[in-house]
Amino acid sequence: MTRVGSKILILAPLMAVLMFCHFDMSRAASSFDCCLRYTERPVNTKLIKGYAEQWSYEACDIDAIIFYTRRYAVCADPKEAWVKHALKILSSRLKKMSK
Repeated sequence: MTRVGSKILILAPLMAVLMFCHFDMSRAASSFDCCLRYTERPVNTKLIKGYAEQWSYEACDIDAIIFYTRRYAVCADPKEAWVKHALKILSSRLKKMSK
C-alpha cells in the first residue's frame, strides 16, 4: 500500500468521528428550549413537583422560573409575588425532606 493510501485509511475514521461530534453538539444546542413569555395565571403550589431557573445572561432572552407539574411546564416571572411565595413553599418542602 502506498503512503497516501495509508494516510487516508487513518484520516478517514478520524474525520468521521469529528463530524459526528460536531453534529451531536449542534443538535444538543438547538434542542434547548427557552421561555419566551410568562403565564398569566398562578400555578397551585400543590401541583408543582419541581422548578428550574432561566436567566437572561445565559442562553435565553428573559429571566424566568419554570415550574414543573406532572403534566406540563409553566414559565413564570420571578418578580411576581405568587412566584416568590411558591419558591418559599418549595424551599420549605425541600428542607423537610432533607431532615
